[in-house]
Amino acid sequence: MDFPARTSTAGAALTHLSAHARLSLAADRHELVAPMLDLVSELFDQLDDLDLAETPVATAFDARWE
Repeated sequence: MDFPARTSTAGAALTHLSAHARLSLAADRHELVAPMLDLVSELFDQLDDLDLAETPVATAFDARWE
């Protein structure tokens, strides 16, 4: 599946995203948050590239640490 290219989250995009998430983000924090959010987006893009076609469906999960 092809996904559209991501754009940087700097500026108005970051303001929109933080408002959508109901986070109050001061303007002076934008320059610190934007690069980290871009990095997280790049990691998601790497996950999108994984071929999981032959991965069996997980029908059961046991969360015990044994």
